[in-house]
Amino acid sequence: MHGVLFFLMKEMISFKDPLCQKFDLATYIDRCEQIFVAAVETYEVLAVPSFENILALVMGMIKAQGESKPYLYWKLVSAAVTHCQSLNYHRESTYRRMPPHESERIRRLFWTVYTFDKNMSLVLGRVSFMQFLDIDAQRPKISSDPTLRAWDESFIMGIRLAEVQGRIFVDLYSPVTMTRDISAREQLVRDLALAMEKWYLELKQINAEGVNSPGIYSLSRGNWDIMFYSTQTLLFHASSALGGKIQISAQCFAAAQSSLRAHLDVFPRYQEAQLLSTADYCNWILLSSSFVPFIVTFLHAIATKDKNSITLLERVFDTLQAFRTTSRGYENLYLICSTFIQVAKKPVSSQQRLPSIGGIYATQHQLQDSLRVSDMAQKPTLFEPEFFQDALSADFSTHEDVGLLDPAYTADILNDWLNGPPFPWERLDMEPENF
Repeated sequence: MHGVLFFLMKEMISFKDPLCQKFDLATYIDRCEQIFVAAVETYEVLAVPSFENILALVMGMIKAQGESKPYLYWKLVSAAVTHCQSLNYHRESTYRRMPPHESERIRRLFWTVYTFDKNMSLVLGRVSFMQFLDIDAQRPKISSDPTLRAWDESFIMGIRLAEVQGRIFVDLYSPVTMTRDISAREQLVRDLALAMEKWYLELKQINAEGVNSPGIYSLSRGNWDIMFYSTQTLLFHASSALGGKIQISAQCFAAAQSSLRAHLDVFPRYQEAQLLSTADYCNWILLSSSFVPFIVTFLHAIATKDKNSITLLERVFDTLQAFRTTSRGYENLYLICSTFIQVAKKPVSSQQRLPSIGGIYATQHQLQDSLRVSDMAQKPTLFEPEFFQDALSADFSTHEDVGLLDPAYTADILNDWLNGPPFPWERLDMEPENF
């Protein structure tokens, strides 16, 4: 109950509901938050399967996401999935025994857990708790009411995107499939790329005429753009690790740039609408996507000495100024991005390749950029800490605190990413000295 009240009052405050003038909702919301936080991690909620406990866990996930706490988020996802499976919410036969209204309510809760699980599985680079072969539950129904229809269709599209994200991780990033035959991986990438393009086309065709809260609905379309392009970047990055060699394709680079530009387009509109706090935008839109587009654009910049890529990175970095104080994780993200920009600006400004980056080089094919990286099987640590230390010692940055980030950690980020898994967001939840 206190979780429901917490989110209801938070929404009222965000939308400046008239009740805010009559009651001190800030005081009530603090009290509800304290009780909810204490309850959501109790033994009963985590261990006893029930609809109410799953709902509490989902609200806990939402809160953990909103506070940039990936460890807690993943812990709550695990418990929610276990409860769903214990109650057979993943089986269609369960819903046939329920009244229609109750079955639809539970069905929506189950697919919400599913979507959270698959999305963050890919973003965090962890194996999903739900397995495709174990689910035969039908998706929620779409309302015939025009005020609700577009929202329901968007929810279904979210489920479908989560399915694709789950396939990307299972088929291309899991330890077993990372060693799959090159031609088989290439075919999987092509199939998934077609599925994503089909999904995006259908998303754009949703008829929003008469939809409830049209302003919010319009803003939410930008969220989907960020999610689509960041997922596309992860898909095409998976195709790069073929035969022990790394190649960042033109498709991967284009998707990465589109993801960053989508953020630059969406963020000012959210600021103007004032529907989300800066922290909520950061945690719900940026953290639901991926850091990989920034890494891809950074590698392209240092390999090609492309000033346009540097400008794009700097524009994205400038928006992080508004987020950095919202949590420790975003302060760390700010420092990471600042370090990357510092390093990227050095070869661009000096018009020479850094000595220790000889393993990365650009090629031109049909007027499209691609990036080849030296054989990672022979040299798994392409980036050494000295590479970043060298760049950070030069006076190319306007950001005074860039030197606070450990060059060894920055090198580890890129080496780990080049070896396969998506960027582990949970690293951001650590103190810099523990990186």
